[in-house]
Amino acid sequence: MKKTTLLLVFMFAVLCSATAKDTSNPTLRFNANGKFKIIQFTDIHFKYNSYRSDSVLMMMKAAVEAEKPDLVVLTGDVVCSENTKKAWLALTKIFVDAKVPWAVTLGNHDIEYELTGDEIMDIITERPYCVARNGPEDVSGSGNYILKVQGSKTKNAEALLYFIDSHSGLDEEKGLGSYDWIKFDQVQWYREQSKKLTGANGGKPYPALAFFHIPLPEYHEVWGQPTTVGVKEEKVCSPDINTGMYSAFLESGDVMGMFVGHDHVNNYIGTLYNIALVYGQATGRETYGDIGKGYRVIDLYEGERKFDTWIRIKYKANRDEDLWEPTHINEKQNFVNYPDSFIEN
Repeated sequence: MKKTTLLLVFMFAVLCSATAKDTSNPTLRFNANGKFKIIQFTDIHFKYNSYRSDSVLMMMKAAVEAEKPDLVVLTGDVVCSENTKKAWLALTKIFVDAKVPWAVTLGNHDIEYELTGDEIMDIITERPYCVARNGPEDVSGSGNYILKVQGSKTKNAEALLYFIDSHSGLDEEKGLGSYDWIKFDQVQWYREQSKKLTGANGGKPYPALAFFHIPLPEYHEVWGQPTTVGVKEEKVCSPDINTGMYSAFLESGDVMGMFVGHDHVNNYIGTLYNIALVYGQATGRETYGDIGKGYRVIDLYEGERKFDTWIRIKYKANRDEDLWEPTHINEKQNFVNYPDSFIEN
């Protein structure tokens, strides 16, 4: 009897350990159809104990249920609230309950309340199904990390996802513009990691995407091109200082597209020298603008330098007028395929 009890206790402990491992470090992989689907929520501006923010959580929960993503990515300005820790826990409960992997890159407003970037990352990386990491201590910022997407039939990486901290705002008296920039050591970290991973792949760059919050200065250049798709209703709020992140992507040859937020009434996608520069669709009801609120979807193709992407505008919204009205639009909006949609005739 005693041996049977000990065996049951041991089996229960092993089961709990396996479950904890699955939830704390879930595997990202292409599905049996060779696809990997990502939902990008951006600029949620979640406030704790706010009916406006709670209605956005309902939209996000419905999106996860409908899209069935392999990964959810939050590209900054996620929580803008006192009771910051409680707000992060309330928001991320959606993904924990859905048992879907999720990742985060911080925005300029996330660190303006009660927690530093490191403290936020420490909290969220302990949450189930979170695949974010704080990143190397000797690299500027909080949340510089890489995720590998395994093949549908192999444990080998078939695609890479880079996450980079684009930092915060700047004081006007510094005279260096409104926004901070991705630091040189972050650019160098990316270059080194990309070179190492490409080398390990026999010299062939992996198909890769990059996620961060504040757009690069190069976002100015793709608007107005014949193949650019989407809406631009405000200037590109990028840093005035250009530290070469775009040229690092270009020279390394792995990143197919970069995905940002920050500008709430821009949702366009265009290419510059065959790299897609992409805005998400602003998600939060607490954000300015009247182009609607929703999210972006990305479908990666296994074994190809190719992805589909589109937006979903689920609500007509106006913060000042307290408008929050369902659109009932089900079709994919602003659908594009990279690279085919951007090849000029």
